Parts: sequence; structure tokens; C-alpha cells
Amino acid sequence: MKKPLINFKKARIIEIASIVLMLILSGLTVLLELNKAFLTASIVGGLTVYVVTASLFDRCPRCGRNLDRVSLLRDDFCPRCGAPLCEEERPARTTETACAKVNLTLSVGEKRPDGYHEVETAMTGVGLYDTVALYRNTGPWDRLECDPPVTERAGDNLCMKALRVFFEEFGPKKDFVTIQLEKRIPTQAGLGGGSGDAAAVLRGLRTLYAPNMTDTRLEKMAEKLGSDVPFFIRGGTALATGRGEKLEALPKMPQCWLVIVKPEESHSTAAMYAAIDSAESRPGSDSRIVLEGLDSGDLAKIAAGMGNDFQQVLPEGSAIPAIVETMRQQGALNAQMTGSGSAVFGLFRRREDAELAASVLKEDYPQTFCVPQV
Repeated sequence: MKKPLINFKKARIIEIASIVLMLILSGLTVLLELNKAFLTASIVGGLTVYVVTASLFDRCPRCGRNLDRVSLLRDDFCPRCGAPLCEEERPARTTETACAKVNLTLSVGEKRPDGYHEVETAMTGVGLYDTVALYRNTGPWDRLECDPPVTERAGDNLCMKALRVFFEEFGPKKDFVTIQLEKRIPTQAGLGGGSGDAAAVLRGLRTLYAPNMTDTRLEKMAEKLGSDVPFFIRGGTALATGRGEKLEALPKMPQCWLVIVKPEESHSTAAMYAAIDSAESRPGSDSRIVLEGLDSGDLAKIAAGMGNDFQQVLPEGSAIPAIVETMRQQGALNAQMTGSGSAVFGLFRRREDAELAASVLKEDYPQTFCVPQV
């Protein structure tokens, strides 16, 4: 889209100013009984400025049609083709990176009256990510492009839900949005792939429509989409409490590498919570040691304090204990399941050790990744 020489709103202001100036000069000519030639020059000059501005600049930069019906104060889109008229203020396209996360700790408390459980979890972002591209267009509808699709219906995808939540808060739009999702993070893994994608959509929509919107406001929107979606608005390392939506920023993870393995099995999050509720005694992991390790930048202490209550209620025949043991044998400082599973991650100091462990595990588990912390 070619950028107009004069913004259509500035063109409209010039048109109005030329008419007003023409009327003022005409009135002065009559009141002061000036030469009629001055009156004629005022009218001709004002009309000339108006016609030239309207003809050359007061037009849509895409379809070229006159914008005579566009409100000076409200409309930012061409009423005929739907193209945005203020490209310098609102970009047409943006791309966001949606990182995965791992739970360094995950403690599950009692079930609350609202059906959620109290949780305490230290989470950190890792260098395994999806790519989410968003661009504004003339429609005729919003759409999600993802191959292969991660939900049976595109409208059920968390990315489309994020789009609806954003515009419920921001207000109606006059164009349409296409979301292009490139998936790398395994699904049903406890890595937060869907939540990270939804947060990336919210961040991207902010770039396109509301660049001054705060992270806090985005996080409030994210709460409507899922307990861990708010974490992905800022990312980094954080302690989440409540049902997961209350966030406290933590010091950055020390430099390290992670090996992540997603076995074939998948776990129902609801079933895993039910297993904890029905257990004879609740697991007792907490975040204290990990928080101390983060404060001091001690990777060994962080690894020693890792824990995940869900790992204590795994279904019979799960491959996860074997994967954890293999990672430890391959030199991981520690290893455990993330979220409600079924992905397992191990912490390594050196990239070379992590890559060697990943090559061994990949022989049995094709979805094995070697990534840095972010």
C-alpha cells in the first residue's frame, strides 16, 4: 500500500480551513467595502485549495476512491474497500514468538469453590517456540491458518478465542485479522504451547491496534483464556500462585541447556487433578529451594529443588520415570515432568552434554529437543 503524501485527516483539515478562510475573507471584503477583485480572488483561491486537496489527497491509498463519507474524528478505514487509512500509526502485519515453558516446581493445593485448585509453580521460558503471524486485511472474515490444525474447528482454537477476548475489551474493528500459526511445540505436553500462542496473539493485536496498551491490561484479558496464559504475556521466570494467574517476577534462570522429550502418551489435565484429589496423601513439593537458587544464580540448587506433584500420580505403565532416569544417567543435573505432562525436561550445564543426551533419547523418542533457557 502506497503511503499518501498527506494523511487523509490532514487533507480534511486543509479543506475545512480553506472554506473557513474563504468565508472570512469574503465577509471582510463586504464589511470593509474592498475591491471586488479581492473578493473574487478569495473565493477562487479557497475553492482551488479545496478542490486540489480533495482530488489529490482525500482518497483511500489502496482503492483511490474519494473519502467524502469518512468521519474526520472516528473512521480509520476506507468505507468501500476496508483498507486502513493510517498506516503510519497502525502496522498491517506483525510476527510474535511464542516460547514454551517448563515448571521447575508445581505444588497442587486444595480444590477451590470455583472448581480450580490452588497452585504454586515456578515457571521459566525455554527456547522451543511457535511462530504466530497476524495481519490485517479486508476479510470477509477473521481466520486461523494452521497446518496441521490443532483443533477440529478453527473457532475453538485458543488463538481465535484470544482474538475475540481482545476485541470484546478493545471495541469493534472495521477490518479483519488473519492468524498464521506455525507449530513446533508438541501439544498435550505440559509445555504451554496453546497458552503461549494465545498470549502471542494478544501481544500481536496490541501491536496492530493498541500500541499503548499495558502488559497489565493484557494479562487481565489473558486470565479469561486460561490459568497460565498471563505468564506468557511477559515470559521470563515467574512464580505463579492462586489458580496460576497471580504472577511474581523472579530472577532470570542461570545459563543452561534443556533436553525436552515428548513421549507418545498424553495426560488429561482434569484426570491428573482428580488423581491428586483422590490420593491417600498429597505430594508435598514446594518452591523454596528453587527460589533460593534463582536468587543466588545457583543452577545446582535449582535442580536440587525441582519437584512436580503430578509426577507422583502418573498412570500405570507411563514412560516418564524411564525417561527421567535416562536423562539423569546422561548427565542431567535433574529431570522431571513439566505441567500435567507428558513432556519431560532435564537441566544441563553444557550444550555439548545436552546435545549428546538428546541424541541418545531421540532414538526412542522422536520428539526430543535440545534448547537453551530464555
